[in-house]
Amino acid sequence: MSADSDRIARLRDEFVRLLTTDSPCQDARRRDFNQAVFMADGQAVWSATDLGMVMRAFDKAVRNLERAS
Repeated sequence: MSADSDRIARLRDEFVRLLTTDSPCQDARRRDFNQAVFMADGQAVWSATDLGMVMRAFDKAVRNLERAS
């Protein structure tokens, strides 16, 4: 696997994790706070889930990977 495909796979994994997993932290002011947008089976948590919610999770996944490297 090339370095690019490895980075893409890690980004995808982090993005899916942020979309489907609540953080143990419940304080929305903290950097590590995360509120899942989708349940593990792919169903939306709220009926009003929008693209903005998904894109915020994507942006956070990119930031998390940048911080980790």
